[in-house]
Formats: sequence, structure tokens, C-alpha cells
Amino acid sequence: MLLRVYRLLETDTVYTEHELVTAMRQLLSASADELMLIHNSIFVGLIRESAHMPRASLKKASLCNLLRQSVVTACTALETYLPSLLRENLPTVIAVKGRSFFPADKDVQKSFEGMTFSLSETLRLLNEPDAPQFIANKLLSFINFKYLSGSKGIYSVATLLSINDAWTRISERLGQDIDSIKKQIDDSVGRRNDIVHRADRSQKDPGGEMKEIGYAWSKQSVDTIANVCYALDELVEVRIKELKAEMSAVRKDLVTEEALPLETS
Repeated sequence: MLLRVYRLLETDTVYTEHELVTAMRQLLSASADELMLIHNSIFVGLIRESAHMPRASLKKASLCNLLRQSVVTACTALETYLPSLLRENLPTVIAVKGRSFFPADKDVQKSFEGMTFSLSETLRLLNEPDAPQFIANKLLSFINFKYLSGSKGIYSVATLLSINDAWTRISERLGQDIDSIKKQIDDSVGRRNDIVHRADRSQKDPGGEMKEIGYAWSKQSVDTIANVCYALDELVEVRIKELKAEMSAVRKDLVTEEALPLETS
């Protein structure tokens, strides 16, 4: 939405004197200095004084803040989506895979270094039926979202949800090169940090000039984040269905074994 608003308002000139402005002033009974006209290849708009939008706010330098905010919003959405995906699906993975649910991947394991269970928590896991949910909540509480950002966060979530070789499978679904996808994601997160913490100035030169930003790069960043989330969502949906099918098969076998008559000597 922010990108669309930018495209609508993007213009090199704001008109206060124009044939259309004059005609609209007469139609709306507006004062001589009330209306401003903006137009580009896709939009023609009149802005009234009651909008409290000064002419300076329509200059491209000001409108570029919409692009910056779109990048911030997209990165924040990613960091909201990833823990939500874990919260929804990790209990199922734990319930089906049991002790083997935790991946052997060293990068993922490093994220949970220092995590411990107290004695009372350990005893709870022995008998409680909600043990998978409890373990999932414990993991989420430990990482506190700080690792669920950028390409590493995406990989960690996918791996925890039992998706092997996650980036290869995401790239196959998107038909794009792995390295270019990961770079775009990480560049977007880095730019978000510059925008939020340094008013879009480089970390290496926080006192320097504000970095330029364009519509094409911003849209590419927002679209890449969205498309990766769509691809990951599809992969998780397929994997959870597989795990639930495995769970149903195991339960069916247990019921069958219990129903078999005992052998007599």
C-alpha cells in the first residue's frame, strides 16, 4: 500500500495554476489558493487545503520516506511471520519426530546454546500430554525472535519445521537463484536497520548523507520478502500434512496391535 501511494503521488511538479485547477475551483466553490494539482502517468489528483498537506510534503525527497517505510514494514512483517509459523507448527513436528525433532544443523543448534530445562520442567515432560507445546513455547521464549530475521532466520525456521535443504526448495518454487534471494533479503534487513536506527544513513558513516532510495529497489525488496514467505508457507503446509499422515499411521498400527488376540500355548 505504501508503494502504491508513492506511485500515485510521485510527480516532479505540483500545480497551483492549471486549467483543470481553475475549473475544479469553480465546480467546488474553492478559494483561489485552496487546490493543488498533481499528475503522472497513472494518476491525476486534486488536494484540498483541508488535507493539511503542504506542498513541500509532495516533493520527491519527502515521498521517498514512503519507500523507506515500506521496507521497514516488510522486514517487520517477516519477523512477525516467522515466530508465528513456528508457534503454529512446531508442536506437531515435536509430537511426530520425538527426540529426533531437533535438527543436527550446527547453525541452528548454535542459536539455542545455553538453553536449559529446570528439574520441574523436565519432570513435566515425562507425563504431560502437552509436552510438545511446552517444548515449542520454551524454544520460542528462549530465542525471543532475535534470531528470526533475514535469511538465517528463514533457514532456521524451515529447518526446525523438518524441511531439509530449505533454500534450495524455496529457490525452486520461486525459480530464482539462491544467492540472489538471500542477498536481497539480507540487504533489505540491513537497510531497515539503517532507516530505523540511523535515519537511513550507513552504519559506517552515521553522520553522513541520507542514502538514496528508489521505487524499483523498494518494490523488489518488498516483493522478495513476500514471495519467500509464500514459498515457505507452501513448503510448511506440505510437510505438516506429511507429518500428520505419519502420526495417523502410527496410531492406526498401535490400535491394530492392541486389537490382536493374545496367542495361547
